[in-house]
Amino acid sequence: MPKLLLILLVCLSSSISWAQKKVDCDASFDFMYSQWAKTNVVQYTSAKEERQDGEMVKASFDFTIQREPFKVAGRMSDKGHYILYDTEESTKDAWYISNGFPFTNLSLDVNGKVFRGLNHYTISDAGCNFIFGIIRDQYNVIGDKFWCEKVVRKGNEEISVQAETEDWGYVKYTAKDGETVIDVAAKLSVSAYLIIERNAGVNQFQDDLSGKTIEVPKLYGKKIKLNVDAEHGLPTLIEVYDDKGLLERFEYTAYRFDTKLAPGYFTVDYLDKLD
Repeated sequence: MPKLLLILLVCLSSSISWAQKKVDCDASFDFMYSQWAKTNVVQYTSAKEERQDGEMVKASFDFTIQREPFKVAGRMSDKGHYILYDTEESTKDAWYISNGFPFTNLSLDVNGKVFRGLNHYTISDAGCNFIFGIIRDQYNVIGDKFWCEKVVRKGNEEISVQAETEDWGYVKYTAKDGETVIDVAAKLSVSAYLIIERNAGVNQFQDDLSGKTIEVPKLYGKKIKLNVDAEHGLPTLIEVYDDKGLLERFEYTAYRFDTKLAPGYFTVDYLDKLD
């Protein structure tokens, strides 16, 4: 057998063997959280596709995140606008830094209609704490439906955490006094967007649901997939499906770690001067 062909077969065999290896899910979650805890500053590009009003909406952002104290700067790839969230300034509001109309910078509620619209997530959900928590909560409920394995995707070694269940659907829930869509979703570890989509008369994430009986998902998704890089442990892919099909997909690329940022990077004045 020619030497080159032998080398190729050995490499292919090694790759397939790695890709088919099952791994412990508890250990996988521990790895993800430990890697995120080591992170100080991280930059990446996030490309999303999510269902809104029956249509799949796409968008892309370049994010810079400081884990502690938590700060997020994001640039909308198509429009060039920046968004800024600084928990030392406010945990409820974020800045919209214009690169055109309306030609002014606005401080807006991160879950309000103007800033968030019907986007499944908002700037305060960036990073890993939120999504790792959601997936792990589902694991704690239906752990027997989960499997974890090492895979090779797009030539990259990753750990894939997946689950699928037929026990998917909606149940009745009566909201407590003062509860909003966001509150109910956080309390039950389900999708806030699906609560809006499912219930007539519920239109925004901040809608007051006090005393209303609504339908909420049993779980976050009927089928979910979370892939993380096998080396740095941060997400590369998230997919969530419900009974209608794909609900949301996020791909994360171009990771950069511990970049030395300019003084005052997480300020309106600094970001406003960037192109």
